[in-house]
Amino acid sequence: MRYEKLKKRSLAALITCSVVAVVLLVNILVTYIASANVLYLDLTKTNYTEISEISEGYLSELDASENDITIYFLADKDELQNASFSYSIEYTGDTSSLWGMKYIYELAMVYAEKYDFISVKHLDISDDADQLEKYKSSISTTFNKQRIIIDNCIAEKDENGDPVLDENGEPVMHHNFRVCNRDYFYYFDSENYYAYGFNGELRFTSMIMSIAGQSPIAYFAYGHGEDIGEYTVGSNTSTYDEDYGKAQALRDYIYDSGFTVKKIDISKEYQQLLTDSSARLLIIFDPQKDFAGADAESDNDPSTVNEIAVIRKFANRENCHLMVFSDPSDNELPNLSEYLYDYWGLSFDNSNVKDSGTNSLSQDGSVFMADYETSELSPGTSLTAGLRSLDSLPRIYFGNAGTISINKTYSNEIGYYEGNAIKYAGSVFVTPDSANVTYADGTVADGKVSKPASLMAITYEIWYNDKNNEVPTYVLACASTDYVSETALSNEYGNSDVIGYLLRVMGKDTFTFNVEMKVIETEEVKTPSEALMTVWIVAICVVPPVISLVLGTVVFFKRRHA
Repeated sequence: MRYEKLKKRSLAALITCSVVAVVLLVNILVTYIASANVLYLDLTKTNYTEISEISEGYLSELDASENDITIYFLADKDELQNASFSYSIEYTGDTSSLWGMKYIYELAMVYAEKYDFISVKHLDISDDADQLEKYKSSISTTFNKQRIIIDNCIAEKDENGDPVLDENGEPVMHHNFRVCNRDYFYYFDSENYYAYGFNGELRFTSMIMSIAGQSPIAYFAYGHGEDIGEYTVGSNTSTYDEDYGKAQALRDYIYDSGFTVKKIDISKEYQQLLTDSSARLLIIFDPQKDFAGADAESDNDPSTVNEIAVIRKFANRENCHLMVFSDPSDNELPNLSEYLYDYWGLSFDNSNVKDSGTNSLSQDGSVFMADYETSELSPGTSLTAGLRSLDSLPRIYFGNAGTISINKTYSNEIGYYEGNAIKYAGSVFVTPDSANVTYADGTVADGKVSKPASLMAITYEIWYNDKNNEVPTYVLACASTDYVSETALSNEYGNSDVIGYLLRVMGKDTFTFNVEMKVIETEEVKTPSEALMTVWIVAICVVPPVISLVLGTVVFFKRRHA
C-alpha cells in the first residue's frame, strides 16, 4: 500500500514538475521570439504598420544583391516600443520626447521582415559617436533620439557598370544615406500643432528608393589650368584617384558626404556629363584659362566643343547643380563670366579683400573671418540658418579672397521669372565692416562707407519638370578657393556647414509616389462605473484563486483517502 501511494505521489510530482518545466520553456521561447521579432497586437482603428501594394511594387524591383540598407534608431528598443501617443495626438515640439516613435519603429521592423536587404539596428549617441560621425554633415548637426538614419552600403561602379577597385584590388564601398527627424513622418496642423496624419510608408519607401543603386556623382572639371591632376579615362580605378591638388580637401569632403567623385574634361567627355543619370554636381575650381564659348565655331579647330553650352545644358537638367570657386586673378575668363552673369546674375570682380582689424587671422590681413549675410531676402541665409541659431556663432574662414557682384534683377524681393522658372540670387557671406576691397583699377571700397561686398553668393532657381513637380537648381559662386582648404573645412570653422547643406540637397533624388496617409484618430478611453469595476475586480482577482483553492482541497483529500 505504501509503495502504491509513493508511486502515485512520485507520478504526481513528476507531472507537476513537467508542467512547470513546459510552462517555463514556453515562456522563455515566447520571450526570445518577442525580443527578436515584432510581436504585437494592433488594437487601434488605424493600422500604422501596413505597407501597401504600391510600395511593395517599387521595393520588389530592387536588386537585393546590390543593396544593403540599414535603418538606424538612436534609442533602444524598449524606449521606442513605449513611445506611443499616450491617448493624445497633441505634440509640444519637445526634442527630448519620443512621442510617436513607436509607430515609426514598428513600421521599420515590418520593412525589415519583408525584405532581406533591409535591417534595423540601434546606435547609442554616446557609445557610438565615432560611427555616427560619418552621418554628421556639419558642426551644427546634433543627434538626438528622435533621429532616424537610413544607410545603403553599395559598391561603386565605373561608367561601364563594373565595380571600382581600390589600390588593393578590393571593391570600393560607398555609403549613400539620409538623416531625418521624427516629425518628418507626421502631418501637423500648422496652428495648433496637432498630429492628424502618419505618413511613415511614404517616407520610408521614398528614402529607400532614393538611396538605392548608384550614389550621386560630383564631377570636377579640368583642362583649363586647374590645380587638378590628370587622370586616365577608362581605368576602373579612375574614381578612386586621389590627385586633386588644391581641391583635395573639397574632394574628400564631397566623397565623405556620400558622393562618387570623378574628373571630367568637358571638351572631350561632354556626352558623359550630359547623359549620366547619376550626375548631380559640376565643380569648376579656379580655372586659369577660359572655357570655349559661343565663338567655338570660329576657332582654328572647327570641332572645338562649346563648353559653355554644355555647362548650361547640364545646369538645366533635373537635379543638377553647379559650384564655381575662383581666386582673385588677372586672368580674364569672358565666356565663363558672361554665362554666370547672364544666366545666374553672378559675376566675379577683379578685386582683392584684406582685413587688418579684429577679424584678421593673418598678419597681412589676407586671411580673415567673414560676416554672415542676414537679409531674409537673400536665398543665402537659409544655408547659414543652422549656424546662426547656435549660441556661439561659428567663425567663417576666407583667405586670398575677392568679391562677387550680384545682378539686382535676380535678387529683388519677388525673384526673377524666366520662362517657367523663378530665380533668386543673393549673398551667403560678406566682407566685415573693417575690410578693404581693392579693385583692379586701384580704387578702394571701404566697407564702413559702402554696403558690404559679397564673398560668396548663390542663385536658387525653381523650375517645373514635365510632371509639374518643383525642381530646384543651385549655382554657388565663391571668390576664394581657401574657403574649402583643409584648414577651413576643419571643425574649428563653420565653412563645412554651408557646403554640407548644399551637398545634402544636391545629392537627394526626388522619388515621389502616391500613397494614402494614415489618419490619426483620438482613441477615447471610457472609465467603467465603480460598480462594474468592483465586479471585474472580484471576477479577476477573487474567483480564480477561490476555484483553485477549492479544487486543490478536493484533490488533496481524495488522494489522501485513496
